[in-house]
Amino acid sequence: MRPTARPLVAALAAAALLACLVVPAMAKEFLQARLDAPIAMDTPPGTEILVGVSVDDGSTHPVEGSPIQLILTGRDGSTTRAAGAADGKPGHYTMRIKIPAGGARRAEVVMHGTSDLPIMLQADPFTFGSVTARTAQVAPPLAPPMTPFPRATTVAAAPANAPAQKLESPPAPAPVPARFPPAVVVGLIVLAVVLAATALAVVRRSRAARRTPATAGRAPGA
Repeated sequence: MRPTARPLVAALAAAALLACLVVPAMAKEFLQARLDAPIAMDTPPGTEILVGVSVDDGSTHPVEGSPIQLILTGRDGSTTRAAGAADGKPGHYTMRIKIPAGGARRAEVVMHGTSDLPIMLQADPFTFGSVTARTAQVAPPLAPPMTPFPRATTVAAAPANAPAQKLESPPAPAPVPARFPPAVVVGLIVLAVVLAATALAVVRRSRAARRTPATAGRAPGA
């Protein structure tokens, strides 16, 4: 290669590198957005509204999966910001955003990153009057968070190696004195009477035997 051609090659390489850096940035600059419905200018400050935004690259290619945000500015310069949520339709995002103090007077759609990249709006984002069927609607209230049900307390089971608790036995009843049947009592009484009578008869015979020799020694008629 001739020495005079080296500066030309270097210039072409620099131009190609510059084109690689500038063309993507220019492509982003040509992104455009459209609101589904304009925002009513008489919407009271603090009201939360639903805003739908479609973003494309200026042709038929929707911009999907990008950090799209909406910024509203009020009369006194106060701002509100909301991130867009993809809702299934290619290039379509939905925002829940509050009206700033003094009422919304400026709207910006940006691609959020290290810095906000403005996206061109294709129509006037505002309309005069209050909220109607043709404007952005008031957002429905969010559902309250679910309250967890209290869990039932479980009784901890005793360890397998824990000694078994001894059950206290009821106190033994006091011993009841033995009672003889009535027939036995009657028999004992009869036996006692018979023994007493026998003893009395023996005593009488013994006395009679003692008296008999004395009367036998006397002569008759003495």
